[in-house]
Amino acid sequence: MSVLIIEDFDKMRLLVRDILSPLMPEKIVMARNGKEAIELLEKQRFDIVFCDYKLGGGKDGQQILEEARHRNLIGYNAIFIIITAENTSTMVMGAIDYLPDDYISKPFTPSELQNRLEKALRKKSSLKEIANAIKDKNYSKATALCEQKLQEKTGGQTEILKTKGDLLYKLGRIDDAEDFYKSLLDERNIPWVRQALGQIYFQKGNYFQAQLQFESLIKDSPANVIALDWLAATLEKQGELDRCQTLLEQAIEKSPKSPVRQRKLGEIALQNGAYEVAEKAYEYAIMEGKHSCFGNMSDLSGLTKSMINQGKTEEAFKSIESLQKDFKNNPDTRLHAAIASSILCRETNELDKCSEYLKTVNSLIKSQPENMSPQIALDVTQSCLAVDNLEMAGDIVKQLVSNHFENEHLLNQVRDLYEKAGKLEEGNKLIQSSKQEIVKINNEGVKLAKDGKLEQSIDFFIQAAKGMPNNATINFNAAYSMIQQMKKTGEIGKYLPLSKQLLEQGHKIDPQNQKYFQLVKLAEDLNSQAA
Repeated sequence: MSVLIIEDFDKMRLLVRDILSPLMPEKIVMARNGKEAIELLEKQRFDIVFCDYKLGGGKDGQQILEEARHRNLIGYNAIFIIITAENTSTMVMGAIDYLPDDYISKPFTPSELQNRLEKALRKKSSLKEIANAIKDKNYSKATALCEQKLQEKTGGQTEILKTKGDLLYKLGRIDDAEDFYKSLLDERNIPWVRQALGQIYFQKGNYFQAQLQFESLIKDSPANVIALDWLAATLEKQGELDRCQTLLEQAIEKSPKSPVRQRKLGEIALQNGAYEVAEKAYEYAIMEGKHSCFGNMSDLSGLTKSMINQGKTEEAFKSIESLQKDFKNNPDTRLHAAIASSILCRETNELDKCSEYLKTVNSLIKSQPENMSPQIALDVTQSCLAVDNLEMAGDIVKQLVSNHFENEHLLNQVRDLYEKAGKLEEGNKLIQSSKQEIVKINNEGVKLAKDGKLEQSIDFFIQAAKGMPNNATINFNAAYSMIQQMKKTGEIGKYLPLSKQLLEQGHKIDPQNQKYFQLVKLAEDLNSQAA
């Protein structure tokens, strides 16, 4: 048993260590702040993490937990316990998005800490074999183990039921997951099952049923922030943006610490013309994101547009300058400050200044290639067209199309920008040629694989994936060629980690793409044969 203690006060850190020593852990490692904790979590796996909520400057305990879960720095059955002297609603509700296994309030006695730990260990013990299978990404084996343990009626039944539902989804067995949750609801009314079933309806595009599920959950528990988020997402899909905004505001009133939720409110409010709401949301997203893995300096462009639409151009300039100073250690700040400044100059018709800022943007993109979000790419394209810099606009659009060539909604947004600039014909030609280029690249890689030239196909797709990291098709086809090559040669270790990485990247881009689930099954079979 390995333990990580994260605490900024020396005496408290040593106290927790001394309390745990009688339990004979194999290793106890200590960190004084969030930075040290993340570095340790990146290097090794811990079975148990004790983390103080308040750690002075930098990340707090909740943000460490968020990053550890988001980046898979802790195992599926690892125990994460937050120690806190706080019980504010902001802290408690903020933890809803990423729940720790337990909270322990200061002051506590040695026996209280040990009892809580033993309780968490008992709860997780039934998941050990399942967790190992999940760690190996052998989801079929993990599912079978869940079914076996459910039949044996071992402890931790609720955890196992939740895990089984998650695994069915990971395997792409969406209909099975739906039937599974419905069968549980036939026995009794369980809120987490209703939540999971609503999410399945959402993934299947059955927004009406999803809406009914989430509305029902909120009616029973108006403080259910997760259901509020999902209902907002469901309404966004149905074009009900006013109500979507209202729900996000309700969720933020209860849990304001999430940069992701604040950013989404900013986006929706901007579309609704609620610029004051958008400004406040983007400000929160930037400030709350300062020490969060979900922080993103691209929020600066949203903030700037919100202020421009209220006629607050002078305040917007000052805001960009101020944030540049506050976030000077963030490597993305200079790029996004230049993008936001170019938007501001474009809208105030200071086109010479806009051109200068775009030169900075272009230089920074080339020197430190960044994965631009589609919205930022559209903003930069619009500024380029405003100053008639067609070459830079073309480069941005080519990259955008290469990553999202099947997203017609996004491509239509590009066409709209060119049409408003009086250059629709150029825009259409650019989109068409970029799409043809991507199709050609993909077809060449597929042909190499079909001709049995798998190593060449792998090299080809790896290079293509480097240039188009957000192209799900390229990522999946690269993984497919690797799986086929491993199957052919029996050299499982050669490509297995990289193929899994490409699969997860493709799944992150396009979560509903069935090819991911088919390839996961192929990879699982390969792994089982090798075991």
